[in-house]
Amino acid sequence: MENVIEVSDMSFGYTRDMILEHVDFTVEKGDFAAVIGDNGVGKSTMVKLLLGVLKPTKGSISISGKQVTSLRGTGIGYLPQNGGSKAAAFPATCEEIVMSGLYSKIGFARFPNKSHRAKVEEALKKVDMLDKRKALIGELSGGQQQRVMLARVLAGDPEVLILDEPTVGIDAESVDRLLHILHHLNIDKKVTILMVTHDIEKVGPYANRVLCLSEGACREELLPDAKIVHAHAHSHPHGGSEHIHCANCEHSDSHGHDAEHCAECAHCDTHCGHDHTHHDDHDHHGKGAV
Repeated sequence: MENVIEVSDMSFGYTRDMILEHVDFTVEKGDFAAVIGDNGVGKSTMVKLLLGVLKPTKGSISISGKQVTSLRGTGIGYLPQNGGSKAAAFPATCEEIVMSGLYSKIGFARFPNKSHRAKVEEALKKVDMLDKRKALIGELSGGQQQRVMLARVLAGDPEVLILDEPTVGIDAESVDRLLHILHHLNIDKKVTILMVTHDIEKVGPYANRVLCLSEGACREELLPDAKIVHAHAHSHPHGGSEHIHCANCEHSDSHGHDAEHCAECAHCDTHCGHDHTHHDDHDHHGKGAV
């Protein structure tokens, strides 16, 4: 599998005291990697290093084979925490907010063309916010605002998404919807995701990797079986849609479907009113057709 993010013997400190020391990890193409750790261990600092905002004191960071020097041109999309609340002060529509993510492609003092408008529409569709395209972003809930900001990032067609605590300050149902969207981007669109989070209980079912920052270093922790999304594909009575595979099953054939611990079934039960616990028509062969 291709390494998309490579961090090699990376150390960083603002003074002689190092915040991060000898950090080594890789993120492969198609991974959904959750980054956890106590407050103050350097998670946000590491994000800034990945984005090129800060430069390592020692070691190297590369994205898609290129040394990171800045966010521009790296194929990275970045979503900070509370991004929507910061944009809410602007008297702009959701459509305009998403379009602003394309300004570098549109060019200075030029108007968006048909292809730009199509990109904005497609991005809003991906986050289920197309019906709010003309609404002012300040009129939306926190969860809706964050989805609009995600659409702004997606309009640029990133290959890698880096998210810094994107679920902070939004309600539980909005967190569920956001994670469900990210899950589909990860599996259906093959977008590689690295998310800093404190909410591993919520994020765990969608991730296939957990990287833990502790005492300035990084180690990988295994997800227990009860914390993964299992692969399955079966038709539902509502429109005949099918569930998709999880990142774990993209990397391994060992997982069969387990409705009790499946985040996709849980999402469907909550939002569509269907109970999958006792269905007999699931595909139990692990990795199957999407």
